[in-house]
Amino acid sequence: MKQRLAIASTLLGSPDILVFDEPTNGLDPAGIAEIRELMKDLNRQGKTIIMASHILDEVEKVCTHVAIIQKGVLKTVGTVQEVLNAAPTDNKVVTLEIELSAENLTGLEEILKQLPGINSVTNTGSSLIIESAETLSSSSINKYCFEKGIVLSQLALKKKTLEKRFLEITGDKSDR
Repeated sequence: MKQRLAIASTLLGSPDILVFDEPTNGLDPAGIAEIRELMKDLNRQGKTIIMASHILDEVEKVCTHVAIIQKGVLKTVGTVQEVLNAAPTDNKVVTLEIELSAENLTGLEEILKQLPGINSVTNTGSSLIIESAETLSSSSINKYCFEKGIVLSQLALKKKTLEKRFLEITGDKSDR
């Protein structure tokens, strides 16, 4: 209730710019959804909302723009989509993460390890997660598997999350 009261008091006087620091902290799932919708509604009304948050999933759902700051240094800024889709600045190869499964998971794993452009294959028990060079497409992987006698039952490009992109940009998994 303190969090809701703080947000309500922020709205008094109908300011054009609102600053929220961890606005969903301590709220239950219904309260989080309510605050998320409130912030989107305020934005539709023309209000500018600045939100500081360590919950990057929430940032991805609510914000139109994002800035990643590490130890006082601005690492990147742009729309959420621009930040998610930006190529790495450290000369790393852009990779795609794809989840695949087939009736013959062991056979699938063996043939994928032979496909040029596959950086890694991880067996989760029920599917395989591959990291591949961006030059490989889902359709080329599907065709390759079919030509090798493996019919895929699942092939899904895994969406890059803001959390994963944050870790790529900051390069420090301990700053979470």
